[in-house]
Amino acid sequence: MWDRIVNFVYSLVRDLSNVTFYIIMAVLIVLAFYFLANFLKANKKEAPKVSKISQLLISLLFLIIFILMIKIRY
Repeated sequence: MWDRIVNFVYSLVRDLSNVTFYIIMAVLIVLAFYFLANFLKANKKEAPKVSKISQLLISLLFLIIFILMIKIRY
């Protein structure tokens, strides 16, 4: 089961055209920095404290996905 999922993800990322891959990467990095900016804004007491950690975790998740997709592709 795990092998099928990994093979599907690898083949999906490697079969993307260059333009599609770069668009996906741009969207991922923009979203990562958007959530990081929201986290930093929440640290200045302008937003509720509940959203502080979740914004940071979402930002880290997008950065990890970005790095993993680059590693798979190249």
